Amino acid sequence: MISSHIADRLAFHRSTPQITIDEYERRRVIELGEWVAGRDRIYLDKCFWIHLRSARTRAPSPPGASDLLDSLVTGVSAGRLVCPISDALFLELMKQSDPATRGATAELIDELSCGITLSPEPVRVATEVAHFLHANAGYSVHPLEHLVWTKVPYILGSQHPVATTFPEDERLVIQKAFFDHFWEVSLSTMVAAIGDAWPFASTFVDIADRLNRDNAAHAPSMKSFAQIYRDEINGVLELAAPIAADVLHEMTVKSLGSDIQPSLDERKGITRQCLGLLRAAVRKPAGPRALRTLQVGALLHAALRWNRTQKLDANDLFDFHHAGAALGYCDALLTDGPMHTLLKQRHLAIKRDLPCRVMSSVEEAVAWVRHRSA
Repeated sequence: MISSHIADRLAFHRSTPQITIDEYERRRVIELGEWVAGRDRIYLDKCFWIHLRSARTRAPSPPGASDLLDSLVTGVSAGRLVCPISDALFLELMKQSDPATRGATAELIDELSCGITLSPEPVRVATEVAHFLHANAGYSVHPLEHLVWTKVPYILGSQHPVATTFPEDERLVIQKAFFDHFWEVSLSTMVAAIGDAWPFASTFVDIADRLNRDNAAHAPSMKSFAQIYRDEINGVLELAAPIAADVLHEMTVKSLGSDIQPSLDERKGITRQCLGLLRAAVRKPAGPRALRTLQVGALLHAALRWNRTQKLDANDLFDFHHAGAALGYCDALLTDGPMHTLLKQRHLAIKRDLPCRVMSSVEEAVAWVRHRSA
């Protein structure tokens, strides 16, 4: 039997065949972004979620963890706070081998995150690049902060079912109705359904080893932090340039009304021009904030390379991804001591462009959250 809610959604989508699945998803994302914007956003890294889970289950936890949990629950319940997660946090959660603690953490995340996550990092970077180009071309754009949120079932990206046995119009109805259904699935439901089927192996170990080797090889040529940062930002912008080329192509298609595919040489030329455009952008005051995920990543990797005695490990890479998610779009980041110290380094000047409050002390976090919840 089809529930009345599902029947209503099917009827609604049959009445709006002009709305594509991509446009429908975009509308729901913007609606969600507007909801999130009305709350203070507090990002907790893995260690703080563990502190809170321990406090909830009455396991040993740092002093003040219970007070922090109570304050967050109060603020979220009152509609003043939300604690969104990210793809990096989800991957760390699934690394937990004990199903009981993994499930308890997921239930707590459901309560405090309201099922909200930042979009996956590659999608977020593409969104920032597209928003930057459209805004600078004179298009009317939504605030970037409204475009980077989604629900946890789409934490690793969007996929829509393709039921080829149905006519095209009914296929679209099914896609949009499925999106509505999946949009409301909780993280704890996902975690229980996945169970122990998740592959625990992470490529971050190999990546960390490679980066350490590269850093050691180039250490003699590192003369200043500014030089290292330029190398890092230029490197990540090379990865973003093809995205910018795709965006410009789509803008041209919409403007001309026809899809003329550039040749391979033309495509390479457009990509080089986009790289020059992006590099010029980050040298201007507004550029780092516009391309904030790339900016944070470049700064953190530059800081690591500048500290020649520090070795990177897989957990550091997770922390870098947490920072890239939180600093750009949240009001506060609760993290561990080493990451807090790294982010406070004066030459990074992160607070100048991204005024996110960074805390590693549970007691400081309690005071801040209570003030915001009042």
